[in-house]
Amino acid sequence: NKTKEKLQKQICQVVLDHFEQQYTRELGDTWTSVRDVLTYPLCWQYAVLLNKFSPSAELEKTLRAKGYHPAFQGNLPYLPASFQCYIRRSPGRFPAQKHQDGKRKEYYLLNAASLLPVLALEVKDGEDVLDACAAPGGKSVAVLQCACP
Repeated sequence: NKTKEKLQKQICQVVLDHFEQQYTRELGDTWTSVRDVLTYPLCWQYAVLLNKFSPSAELEKTLRAKGYHPAFQGNLPYLPASFQCYIRRSPGRFPAQKHQDGKRKEYYLLNAASLLPVLALEVKDGEDVLDACAAPGGKSVAVLQCACP
């Protein structure tokens, strides 16, 4: 059993090392801050993705005042200007917006990990995307922030 356990730990480390190398190549220096957030459970669940269809300078000001900062900083191979997501290192949760008839939400709360596959897809206007894992829908919402439906 101990030999099997040790082998399993080694295999996992190989996978983790490959994952680390891949995202370091893809995201460069940004990967360090992204990884920190994704591995810190009190923060990664509560990324705030701004809705490009309902911009609010006041919301960005509020987020910054509460210690949030842009999740992606620097040059990434693909990062649409309209794609704005905020995170913070300290524990806490930004309040969810309630549905109001006839009014668009200004932001969405989602798992920050949902953003990585969306950025990797490099979605452009006019492309079709099928999100076969669309529950609760964080990646689908993020795709809509990258291109016009």
